[in-house]
Amino acid sequence: MRTKTPFLADKMLDAAGTLFGAKRYHEVRMDDIAAEAGVSKGTLYRYFKDKEEMYLALLEQASAKLLDELRQRVERADSCREQLVGVVDAVVTFFDSHPHLFDLILRAELGQDQGKRFPWQEVRAEGSRLVAGIFEEGRATGEFRVHHPDTAMLMFLGGMRAVIRMGKRPRPDGLAEQIVDDFLHGAAT
Repeated sequence: MRTKTPFLADKMLDAAGTLFGAKRYHEVRMDDIAAEAGVSKGTLYRYFKDKEEMYLALLEQASAKLLDELRQRVERADSCREQLVGVVDAVVTFFDSHPHLFDLILRAELGQDQGKRFPWQEVRAEGSRLVAGIFEEGRATGEFRVHHPDTAMLMFLGGMRAVIRMGKRPRPDGLAEQIVDDFLHGAAT
């Protein structure tokens, strides 16, 4: 039996991500992914039993990368505000670099079997805890006023999602700081 190499698996997942981003899920065939990756269909099936497994592996890979980046950004920041800026910058940069992921996540959520593990759930839960914790810490230290950290977290993440999906491109310089400042200071004078 031949051994599997991570490089080859990543190459095939990158190819799948490119195709899933350009076409609807049902339009992408394993033959197309093999051709895009420059591997035989047999090699593809040695790594992934079917398109669904490949799709979920792609989400798993993306969620691990984003979680790692979020944790690093928060650890490097000196203040709660800087942590929020780091989170926004990491998330916007990540999704701008992987524009197909929003649609892949939505499709996987809609087709998800109840009780079955969903690869993106971990990043969503960890990201929510991280942001709620930043708001809680900022409130406790007096760095900023947030009366309801959990509600603030939902509004913050929802607003970020809207910016990613509908915000103008190319992204303006300082977008992460702008989002955080507008969120923290609101519309009040």
